[in-house]
Amino acid sequence: MSTELKAFQCDETELFAAVSAEQAAELYEDWTGEAPEAPYPAELTDAQLDEPIPDFDEDENPTGEMTSVRQFLAEHGDEPGWLAGSMG
Repeated sequence: MSTELKAFQCDETELFAAVSAEQAAELYEDWTGEAPEAPYPAELTDAQLDEPIPDFDEDENPTGEMTSVRQFLAEHGDEPGWLAGSMG
């Protein structure tokens, strides 16, 4: 039985898929070496999950299509981890 992942904003740009805010904070710290600062991690609302955002291909080029964080979650699978963002 798999646990449904949720999307958490862990800083201004990074999103993580996790089952809880605590797990999202641990994943973020493992990934960046730093704990997220308040008010993060914050679970995304349904409106934030469904907000249309531009889609990009594997090379970070715009595809001209729209997607959403909910779509990212659906494609992510059931393993907690980094979901979206930019380290730039």
